Amino acid sequence: MPCPPLACPDQRARKSHFPVRALRCAAVLVGMMLTTPALAQDTTQLWSVHALGVKVGELRVSFSQNGTHYDGSGLFQTTGMVRLLARIKFDVTSQGRITTTGYQPSQYKGHIDTGKRVSKTELAFAEGTVQKVSGSRPESVPIPAQALRGVIDPMTMMWQSLRDRQDTDLCTLDGTQYDGTRVAAIRMATRQQDGADVTCIGTYDRLAGYTAQELAEMSTSPVSVTYQKSGDLWRAIKVKVTTRHGTATLHRRD
Repeated sequence: MPCPPLACPDQRARKSHFPVRALRCAAVLVGMMLTTPALAQDTTQLWSVHALGVKVGELRVSFSQNGTHYDGSGLFQTTGMVRLLARIKFDVTSQGRITTTGYQPSQYKGHIDTGKRVSKTELAFAEGTVQKVSGSRPESVPIPAQALRGVIDPMTMMWQSLRDRQDTDLCTLDGTQYDGTRVAAIRMATRQQDGADVTCIGTYDRLAGYTAQELAEMSTSPVSVTYQKSGDLWRAIKVKVTTRHGTATLHRRD
């Protein structure tokens, strides 16, 4: 590549949306663990977000648990030189219940501001179904009702990908998310030991709401999460995904 993304004048217009796409890929590309979670009551994480090797912004994730109820939020903003070219903000919140089968969201709100376009989405979940309460982004392709059964929201998926885990919880992830316009499945299949670290390797599969052109370009993306032992738990320290735009990574900073 002749120069970093967002740095070439002729690339700015078509690349200004890339940090958000990189975030949405890297932050939510690992799925929901369907076993009982082991979590601290209140947690905040800070991650740096990189696209094609260049830092594009920071992601802050907060999660609180009160009994079987949870609240989560994620905030991404461009930083540094990238922010001078594209003031992008990606803000999501979610709440729901924690059961013996995993996380069950009840409400999700998403807000994306690219500096040129603002989109908002609100989803309501109940008994394994989801309803789009409001949303300014129409679906590119109609999504059949059966594709939405059992889906979770992007914030819940994000937390499932980044939270601390026990050894028996690693690399067995399998879940489906819906963001109001698209449905994708996340499946982790391989556990790879690298010294003291463990990397879980899997795929992000596009299922519904994508155009034929998007699916032809890339219907499945490789994704991995690397963990480091911290006491009795494994702590996520890196997320990596290959998108149709290039490689996106998250690095733990807290």
